[in-house]
Amino acid sequence: MSPSSSLYDRGYILLNASNLFFSLYSVVFIFLPAYLYRLGIREGEIGLLMATGALVAVVTKPLNGMIVGRGMRRAFLTAGALLAAASTAPWIYVAAPGPLLYLLRVLQGASFSMFAAASYSYIAACAPVDRRAEALGIFGLSFFLPVAVGGWVGEWVLRQAGFLGLFAAAVSVAILSGLFPAGMREPEVRERPTIASLEIYLTRPFFVPNSAGYLFGMAYGSIFTFLPVYLLAGKRGSIGTFVFVYALSVVATRTLGRSLLDRLAHERVSLAALLLLCAGNLLIPAAGGGAGLAVVGAAAGLGHGLLFPALSALVLDRARHDAGGMAMAMFTAAFDMGLVTGAGAFGFVAEGFGYPVMFVSAGVVVGAGTVAFFALDPAFRKAVRPGTAP
Repeated sequence: MSPSSSLYDRGYILLNASNLFFSLYSVVFIFLPAYLYRLGIREGEIGLLMATGALVAVVTKPLNGMIVGRGMRRAFLTAGALLAAASTAPWIYVAAPGPLLYLLRVLQGASFSMFAAASYSYIAACAPVDRRAEALGIFGLSFFLPVAVGGWVGEWVLRQAGFLGLFAAAVSVAILSGLFPAGMREPEVRERPTIASLEIYLTRPFFVPNSAGYLFGMAYGSIFTFLPVYLLAGKRGSIGTFVFVYALSVVATRTLGRSLLDRLAHERVSLAALLLLCAGNLLIPAAGGGAGLAVVGAAAGLGHGLLFPALSALVLDRARHDAGGMAMAMFTAAFDMGLVTGAGAFGFVAEGFGYPVMFVSAGVVVGAGTVAFFALDPAFRKAVRPGTAP
């Protein structure tokens, strides 16, 4: 399929199907911090364990980005899903803290990196240029549709079969995800980036949106790593309510605004969306129960729903046609690095000063950083799309 052809073809549909099952698998790890907490692990180490997987993804994303575009997109989708299954099975037998937990998180981080790099490389190679935000936004639905109900489904599985049953179910779902790429065709576009070519992603046109992606990951990581523990420790409500409203907000945004995102300035949409995510962090300590969690989930979910397709499309706008996969690998690596910071550093803030201080601190840091980073790029202030790089 070429970038000028129809968006909703067989390959794109199968990619979304594979991602839907992989995302259903990933919902398990919303509950992992709570599981680690029950094993007697404190917040600081919980943050480090969760950050380990994201750090591996950061380190391996550039390498995966250099490989998948050479005709390995389908292979990496399947390999990533099967590695996820293989690295999850041992959790069934984990009963105490130990070095094995870090090894499992390393393998899981590698699996997520492989699958994500292949997915976004496929979209970068196949999506019509004038429908990039739509392609990325709809693809995001296959992530958030299972997330929308995954919190409640996960809680139900936990009541019926405990964490062992939850991990076993995750293994099965990951294997299913790895079957769909067999029916896809490898895109004709080939990318052959070199290590020297990576220097362009340190220049201002890419550094600024990638920095925004980093802040995005920081906000997302601080919420999804510690909100489940915060609710469990204080008996403040169900994570299912928050996850459902968060995901529903993302789904509604992507569905109702799928074509609108390509008609608005990607810069201004990205700025507004990041500020909504900041508001989500700041409001968490004030959320007293189900209704409060729903408000927080709606604000953060709306920000997420707008931000990822707009910011991703902006990165692709600035990349050459034969470098889109690599550009997306670097962008998602920046997001993963934000997850590392959000999970790692703010875990020690929560342990030392409490969860309310931690969530407010995360919101303030992300908000201040957002304004500063966006001010560095004239294109953001003028809201002028730079267009495809020469």
